Amino acid sequence: MAKQQPERGTDEAFLQLMTVSGSSVLKLLGVAPEKADNYHFRAVALKEKRFEPDVEGIPILESDDSKEAPVFVEFQGYKDPFIRYRLAASVFHGCAKRKYKSRVIAGIIYTAQEYQDAALSLSTVTPIQKYQNLTNFFKEIVLTDYKEKELRATDPKLIVLAPFTLDTETEKAALLKKSQKWRNAVKRVFPTHQRREALDILGLFILNRFRQLEYEEVRAMLDFDLMDTVAGRQVYDMGHQKGHQNGHKSGLEIGLETGLQKGLQKGHQDGWLEKAREDVLEVLYERFEIIPDEIIDEISAIELRGVLKQLHRQAIRCADIDSFNEILLRTVE
Repeated sequence: MAKQQPERGTDEAFLQLMTVSGSSVLKLLGVAPEKADNYHFRAVALKEKRFEPDVEGIPILESDDSKEAPVFVEFQGYKDPFIRYRLAASVFHGCAKRKYKSRVIAGIIYTAQEYQDAALSLSTVTPIQKYQNLTNFFKEIVLTDYKEKELRATDPKLIVLAPFTLDTETEKAALLKKSQKWRNAVKRVFPTHQRREALDILGLFILNRFRQLEYEEVRAMLDFDLMDTVAGRQVYDMGHQKGHQNGHKSGLEIGLETGLQKGLQKGHQDGWLEKAREDVLEVLYERFEIIPDEIIDEISAIELRGVLKQLHRQAIRCADIDSFNEILLRTVE
């Protein structure tokens, strides 16, 4: 039976997340925060996978006496009845190959409930009682079971998984507002050298979760060009190829052409507005570090460049964030 391929893959984005902030994902799997940072991660190249997990976490101070358990993680964004079998095989194969003598942590992160429901239980092939309950062997997470605030409470960097907390039929206007909040949160919690990768991950998850969206719409939501990244180009190529197979231009290609046409008329104006918003927020982050979400929302909703220029000056001059908020509220009344 051929392995089902998702329309817009999540594997690349999840692997990228693990390399950027694998400790955040470990916390989601129940690993104690003080231990989660004690790992480095090896992403397995997809074309080379046999009995290998998507990501393998190895204790940084690896030794025979290491108290940290090796970690094997699979990310599942489509129906695969044998995902548990594959993870079990990869755990046993990995332990034998590297002579691991400690306990292991094995986890599967599903992007939707239907994908967990499709996974066969190990008890299907063995009557052994200890396999009837996987609680002590696999830690399974279904992202759609979480609320955004639960992810952020586990680790603020898990904001990149927030798209999976929304219904797939969420209206575009509401999704746009949410995406802008996610974008701003990413810029708050990730250091400067990781923000681009984090936005890339967020954008790919939005494309995966909301199949009705076109590439150009996500680009507008995040003010970030996914085509500048390897994973983004892979998503584009998937859509391009599928479009030709169906005998018409892919939605991604149409989105790009439409974006170019609209860019001649509106792109500069939108770019100026977004740059003006970013300038205000950048000053506030630099001066006060923590910016309340309501202030970010208000600034993100302003459509007048002159108002944003005035707020930029006030952000530089104001005594504290409360003073700025008072000025902001008077400005948008």
